[in-house]
Amino acid sequence: ARRVILLVSLAATTALTVVLGVTDPGAPLSYPSRFLIWNLFLAWIPMVAAVAFASVRRGIWLLPLGMLWLAFLPNSPYLVTDLVHLGDDVELWRHILQYGFAAWTGIVLGVVSMRLVHNRVERQFGAAAGWFLVIVSVGLCAVGVVIGRFQRWNSWDLVTRPDAVVAGTLEWVRSPLAYVQSTGMAVAVAVFFGLAYLTIWALDGLDSD
Repeated sequence: ARRVILLVSLAATTALTVVLGVTDPGAPLSYPSRFLIWNLFLAWIPMVAAVAFASVRRGIWLLPLGMLWLAFLPNSPYLVTDLVHLGDDVELWRHILQYGFAAWTGIVLGVVSMRLVHNRVERQFGAAAGWFLVIVSVGLCAVGVVIGRFQRWNSWDLVTRPDAVVAGTLEWVRSPLAYVQSTGMAVAVAVFFGLAYLTIWALDGLDSD
């Protein structure tokens, strides 16, 4: 019942974001709605992959599903950075709500999907492997957000243009202090997303304390 309520709640906040865009008198289904809807769709992909990862019985599927989940996971915290598009206009409060709902939904989708993957890995390979996965995933998420926000790549480019994505990322990794804004955002995203995950992880054990 709790899982159903969780999915329904996430679907509802996604729908609310869409409704706020569709009813926007200034620019329905264009700005800012269209790219937010697309980004929310991308944020749902790791959730679907995580549900499959946690449910499959045959271990042969864990690697491809895990790679799919990890490739799209940065789209979840990326929604927080969409707040940069907020402008001072007559529909400012509508847009604040819309971006806020989208950011909240993205973060929760990312955290819940990571919890599902963490639980499966911990159950099958042990606690150390589970937490190692979490730490690495949070770090790669931060890198993914930088790639998307500053280098303007997306998750599909990992499949269609992996060489260009890797080359651009390595350039930043080699000289992180030369890109202060990118590095600062990566650290902030990693800390925020990591703390968000720890918050939900800690909540799981409140009833037993």
